[in-house]
Amino acid sequence: MKTIGIKRTLSWVLILPLWLSTAYSAGTLSVRGAWIRESPPNAMALAGYMVIENNGAQGRELISAKSPAFKTIELHRSLMSGGVARMVPQQSIPVPAGGQVKLMPGDYHMMLMNPTKPLKTGDTVDVSLIFDRGETLNVKLEVKKGQCEDLHPHENPNK
Repeated sequence: MKTIGIKRTLSWVLILPLWLSTAYSAGTLSVRGAWIRESPPNAMALAGYMVIENNGAQGRELISAKSPAFKTIELHRSLMSGGVARMVPQQSIPVPAGGQVKLMPGDYHMMLMNPTKPLKTGDTVDVSLIFDRGETLNVKLEVKKGQCEDLHPHENPNK
């Protein structure tokens, strides 16, 4: 009897941290490292970043996002053209089967338009990510100052 109790307790000790660490997951999709770069209080647009992982056997697409904290959210990608970086709206962002896509400075990202209130470091924002098969993944983005992950486009592993 005591052996079964110890095994059950040990199982929970091993499984619980894994379960808690995937708080932002739905089906085969999960998100980690979700954040928004802090901007001046009067900024009309902020950028949102994260890593979206797809543990499924089929590729997926992020097709939109919404949040009560912003009037609209657009999907964008920063591209270099003639030595000039420009943001290009995207209809979707692909998430490869068994892989991931990084929404990060200098590449794919979300443009969070017209915030309903000023955001400062330490705030969190609820965002719903909508995928191509009708799946919605609710995540919290933490507002942070510029990150060490801020990469220049030529350092970007997604390119």
